[in-house]
Amino acid sequence: MRFGLIDLLIAIGCLSIGMVLGQVVAPDLPASLRPLAGPFAGVCLYLLLVYPVYRGLRLFPMILPRCPCCAKFQPGFHILGGQYPRITFRCPTCQGEFVIWHSGKPGDQETWERPVLALKWPYALGRYCRIQKTKHGAALESLPKPGSDGGR
Repeated sequence: MRFGLIDLLIAIGCLSIGMVLGQVVAPDLPASLRPLAGPFAGVCLYLLLVYPVYRGLRLFPMILPRCPCCAKFQPGFHILGGQYPRITFRCPTCQGEFVIWHSGKPGDQETWERPVLALKWPYALGRYCRIQKTKHGAALESLPKPGSDGGR
C-alpha cells in the first residue's frame, strides 16, 4: 500500500471540511447522532472528491493491484514506461509485465500483448478490473473468478 503525504493532506482536508459541514447540519439532528455527523460528512466528501482530484493531479492509487501473472500482492512494482493514462509495470517477484489504464478503459493504442488492468472508482483506493480483448478489438471487462476478490 502506498500512502504519501499528498494522500494524507487530501484525507485531512476532506475530514476537516466535513467536520465543519457536519456541525452546520448537526443542530437539527438528535443529540446521539451529532458526534457522527462530522466524520460521516467528511467521508462522503472524500469519496465525492477523491476521483476528480486524483485524476486531475495524475496521482497513482494508494492500493496496488495483485500481479496478474503470479497473483501475489507486492509492496511495489517497477514502472517500465508509458504515458499517462497507460503505464506499463513489471512485477519484482515473477518479472511479468502488465499494463494499467488509469483512465478506466483501454484506448485505441493498446496492443494487448500483456495483461491489461483498468482502474475503477473509487480511484484512490485502487479497485482494478482485468480487461480482455474481444474479437472486434473492443475491450471487455472480465468477470471475477469464483472465490476471488473481484479483481482487487
